[in-house]
Amino acid sequence: MPAGVWTDEVLNGMRETGDAVGDAAIAETYALGRQEEVRQALLGFGKNSDALPAGLPPQLQRYFEQSSVLPEWADQELIERGRRLLGRYEALIVSTLLCASLPLCYGCSDGAQVLARSQRLTSGVYRRLMETSQFVVDVLDNGGLGPHGRGIRSAQKIRLLHATMRYHVGRQDDWNRAWGLPVNQEDLAGTLMSFSVVIPRGLGRLGVDLPPEDRDAFFHVWRVVGYVLGVDDRLNPAAFDDGAELFDTILRRQQKSSQAGIALTKGVLDFFRDVLPGPAFAGVGPTLIRHLIGDQAADLVKVPPADFTKTALQAGSAVNFGYGKTGDTAPVVAEAASELGLAVFKNGLRLTNKGRRYEWQVPTGLAEPQPS
Repeated sequence: MPAGVWTDEVLNGMRETGDAVGDAAIAETYALGRQEEVRQALLGFGKNSDALPAGLPPQLQRYFEQSSVLPEWADQELIERGRRLLGRYEALIVSTLLCASLPLCYGCSDGAQVLARSQRLTSGVYRRLMETSQFVVDVLDNGGLGPHGRGIRSAQKIRLLHATMRYHVGRQDDWNRAWGLPVNQEDLAGTLMSFSVVIPRGLGRLGVDLPPEDRDAFFHVWRVVGYVLGVDDRLNPAAFDDGAELFDTILRRQQKSSQAGIALTKGVLDFFRDVLPGPAFAGVGPTLIRHLIGDQAADLVKVPPADFTKTALQAGSAVNFGYGKTGDTAPVVAEAASELGLAVFKNGLRLTNKGRRYEWQVPTGLAEPQPS
């Protein structure tokens, strides 16, 4: 769908639209009472080359077979070029994801309602943040979308997670239909653009001015991922500028403060405090979020005022950047972003999963949230 035609009428319809293929697979699994069996069967199903577990329900079998095939328009040269950005800027990409992509999503009130409820599907906020970071690495790692990578399998499991959320959350008494269908197509598209559009924009704010060819290749990688995730073709544009217009349109429609969004953002900030090395870095999270998304968006999710000094950063960092500037503060903030991104994997995995990589799991249902 070309830019300029994402009208309220079109996007309102997308708020009532799910994913027919994924939803059918999950509905059949529950109708057969095989959800725990399926979950166990998929636990070790991590690489794109892994054979499908035997005996899956028919709809689920077809789901995996169909969504394993990349679209005809997928360009392997573009995929390879786009994914190389991870090798150059992994720490900055992860920090931009956590400090820009997620807070912007949390600032969309209706979508944040289901995101808050999704904590009940896993062991909590920290696990979800590490899973999301791991997903980005799976997609952008060497060969991530190739035969022996992990990107396709991770995307397939996340798509089933979305379908499970629609199956359960829409049936809850406290779900307000004015919020739309849980994990609807508009929210899926906004989330996808928070990777493909927000990350390049965020890198620019950190002083990394990507050549248009690299930016477009990165966008192409996520367009392919959107296809695997079941994003409607009409909301999965081919060009970066169109994706940026779609994302900005969704933000204009959906940005509004909510208790759900505030709580989700607080979880991110708490995570930062746990993984960063000492009190000198206490202000890194709020500073980065406000730098990357702006004060207006940060205020919607109650991000504290920015409070971080160059002296504190220089005392704790051995990283030296030499790739351009967007202003006097950009090199300092970029260094902080790199420290944070590295700490997420070094300390985050140690704190939350004993140093092991995270595997996306297909949940069997909604459990009550555990008391903190």
